[in-house]
Amino acid sequence: MKHGIAVLIILTITVFFSSCVGVPAPEDIPADLSPMEYFQRAQEAVAQRNDYDTAMVYYQTFKERFPEDLQENVEADYEIAFLHYKKGEYTAAKAMFNEIIARYETEQASRLKEWPLILSRKVLAKIETLEVLTEAE
Repeated sequence: MKHGIAVLIILTITVFFSSCVGVPAPEDIPADLSPMEYFQRAQEAVAQRNDYDTAMVYYQTFKERFPEDLQENVEADYEIAFLHYKKGEYTAAKAMFNEIIARYETEQASRLKEWPLILSRKVLAKIETLEVLTEAE
């Protein structure tokens, strides 16, 4: 009986630590990455491991380290919002997509690529459709 409890405790600890190891802390991300490398590592986390949380950390860290890069920050925000959508976190996704859309109503809009706006509107419409369908049930 004691042996079984010890094994259970060891397994629990192992699972806990293995789940914590996967997502890097922002300070663990090398400071010398190029902007493209943040996006590449985030995309690899999703494509290779379906690791949305790690991808979000890379995008968020990029935003913190390159706040002056308006275009790339909008793109990072779109990716974070889309990851919230993929995780089923529709409230967070909606808020972020609406923030992205609002940026295109400012004087900075002319400096931004159109695709984050277009895709934000499309995914936002999907979320709103899902919410209507859910309410109807």
